[in-house]
Amino acid sequence: MSIFSAIHQIVTATRDASVQTWVRSQILKNTKAVKDLKNLQINSKRKTFSLKLDLVGETESLAVSGGYQLLVDNGKTFIAPGSDLHTSKEWLTILATEFLKGRSFEVPGFVRSFL
Repeated sequence: MSIFSAIHQIVTATRDASVQTWVRSQILKNTKAVKDLKNLQINSKRKTFSLKLDLVGETESLAVSGGYQLLVDNGKTFIAPGSDLHTSKEWLTILATEFLKGRSFEVPGFVRSFL
């Protein structure tokens, strides 16, 4: 492995960790349905994510994974979930796929620089 590859891996890991921290804070800040978010992993190189959530009123954690894509429109960056979204609850996978199909969400400016 060259020094440049090693540096690139470190930069990518740092970037992913920064985005993970922001995503975690946003989820916990914007919903009371999530008691805890654990095992959040974002791989910006492969454009994939996985996470485990502890939800209010549920005894089992919910696992969610899938891909995403970044879209740019009029100088703004958006994130769109991929069609490969999967959860540990089949009914929720179906619901999420139907609800999120064709939707994208704007990424704040400071986060955009990490993606």
